Amino acid sequence: MRDEVKENGRKIGKILGITVAVYACIRWLLPLVVPFFIAFLLAKILNPLVEKLEKKLRGKRSIWSSILVGLLVLMLGALLIYFLKTLLEQFVNVAENFEEYKRQFQMFFNDCCCQVEAMTGIQAQVIQDGVQKQLPELMRHMKTNMVPALMDGTITYARNTFVCIGICFVVIISTILILKDYKKIRSAMENNPIGQISLKVCRKTYEAGGAYIKAQVIIMFAISAVCVAGLYLSGNHYALLAGCGIGICDAMPFLGTGTIFIPWALIELLQGKYMLAAIYTVIYTICTLMREILEPKLVGNKLGMHPLSVIVSMYVGLGIYGLWGFALGPLSYILIKEIYLTI
Repeated sequence: MRDEVKENGRKIGKILGITVAVYACIRWLLPLVVPFFIAFLLAKILNPLVEKLEKKLRGKRSIWSSILVGLLVLMLGALLIYFLKTLLEQFVNVAENFEEYKRQFQMFFNDCCCQVEAMTGIQAQVIQDGVQKQLPELMRHMKTNMVPALMDGTITYARNTFVCIGICFVVIISTILILKDYKKIRSAMENNPIGQISLKVCRKTYEAGGAYIKAQVIIMFAISAVCVAGLYLSGNHYALLAGCGIGICDAMPFLGTGTIFIPWALIELLQGKYMLAAIYTVIYTICTLMREILEPKLVGNKLGMHPLSVIVSMYVGLGIYGLWGFALGPLSYILIKEIYLTI
């Protein structure tokens, strides 16, 4: 009995030690090495193609590595430019039609006031006058608080943009260098005891974590495609912008498509646009069913985690790591599990 208690205590101590180490690494070490992790993953993906080109077409490995990475960067850059160009055009369209949207909002507000008058007996004009009296105070508050915050945010976004460009440059150069000496780097790690353990843990974590990330990306793109197609068919001129935004919201565990579509459908219903309200309700229903069907199949089975474990790890991750916790939480769980089983 005493030996069993000691053994259980040892296991608990081992789990706690691994948990603290994983937390410390993800919290402070991961931001420093994540560009090189990305570079190593890209090198791992591109290495088979480099080897085939090297054998069939001859030539130096470094040349083929540079060509493949360059083509990949050009392809991703072209897709990004096209996507940003389309989004910018839709933003410009919104700005150019601002007065029309303002007029439509005023009409919607007047209809809402009439609806309130019909239900409560309070005159619509009284409600409108009350709101208009509050508008100057609201505008003053926005100028005092929101404008400086937006200016600070612009500076932060500009700084983060330059940081992202620098990180992308480091990833590109690192990928080429790793591809050039991929066999040597892999051999050195396999011949080192610590490297062997690291490779084993990384391999299993990559299989599980890669399945999780892949599943979330597939679900996000599938839901974004449904939203874009549904909004386009409904005649929405900003289908791409709105659809992609809703798809990103759905990827966040604390938001979802209902955060956008339910209020949107209610607004259209109040305006008497019953067809649009029905379409948005149908799109929301399809997106919800897609996530309910795809997530257990893509995440639960391949991740080797019970769906409840996924939800708990995401919730704890959000509390510990912040916004990125919905991805880092399950990753921490996988790392703790694989390290415990390996050492």
